[in-house]
Amino acid sequence: MKEWMLRFRSTLLAALVAVWTVACSYGPERTFLDLHTFAVKPHSHQFAVSIEYARIKEPTGSINTFPNGGVRKVLSREARIYFGDLDRGTVDLLAVIPDFAGIPQPIAVRIEGWSDDSLYFSLFGYGGNEWDGADLSDERRIFYRVTPDGQERQVGGLPPDLQREGSSGPERSPPFLRWSQGHLSVDIAVDTKVSDAVETIRLTFDPETGVPRLVSVRSERVEST
Repeated sequence: MKEWMLRFRSTLLAALVAVWTVACSYGPERTFLDLHTFAVKPHSHQFAVSIEYARIKEPTGSINTFPNGGVRKVLSREARIYFGDLDRGTVDLLAVIPDFAGIPQPIAVRIEGWSDDSLYFSLFGYGGNEWDGADLSDERRIFYRVTPDGQERQVGGLPPDLQREGSSGPERSPPFLRWSQGHLSVDIAVDTKVSDAVETIRLTFDPETGVPRLVSVRSERVEST
């Protein structure tokens, strides 16, 4: 009888472990990308763009997805800043902040603008944890400066004379850029409005690596004539 009971308990324990493993399972590892900010340096054909790059696993088990669809497992996460120059046709990696500098619940990486040819950007988020979510009473904000020679460092705040180009308003003398930002792409017009451009430059990102690239796009209006 004792041997039968031990065998039953072992079988029951193995079954419970199997059920729990399936209920708490995750899908395959994949890339998550989010385009946060596109900003243009005034009186130029230069821009900066900020993205969030992460490697994640989506919840698939019944426990992991209950009651609100589940919480994805973040394996790694970083904020990236790229700097582009359309006259040169380049987009270069300017700064990488691993793990959003330790902000528990990161929300945004934002291009703030330029001052004395230095680029300023910020990280924003909250305290909290993976399961309880953001603690809105614990706001976190970190500022950075990148000098023209590419040196990046954390700073205490932003200068009062920050500048960045707007994507609307009256026409101005070249050089300038106008743009239309999508979910993971930006259409950029050089020295004209996007709606008036015969050709635009599309900034896109590799869905796996997050590496940006520039592609020339002819206007649909021109293609149809």
